[in-house]
Amino acid sequence: MTTHSQNNLAEYLTTKQVAQITGFTEKALGSMRNRHEGPRYFKVGRLVRYRVEDIKLWVEQGGPMI
Repeated sequence: MTTHSQNNLAEYLTTKQVAQITGFTEKALGSMRNRHEGPRYFKVGRLVRYRVEDIKLWVEQGGPMI
């Protein structure tokens, strides 16, 4: 994997990583996704990923933090 590819991958977070950052559990983030709430996310196949910028924006816009 090239350095450029590694840098691009660093822009995307797993649900576990977002849970660690926000203080929400992975289950709570899943519930938010089901209700169409919480930070913006996308899927790659069956994998859920969050962009770092979307998490920052969500927090700045008053997304709940624990």
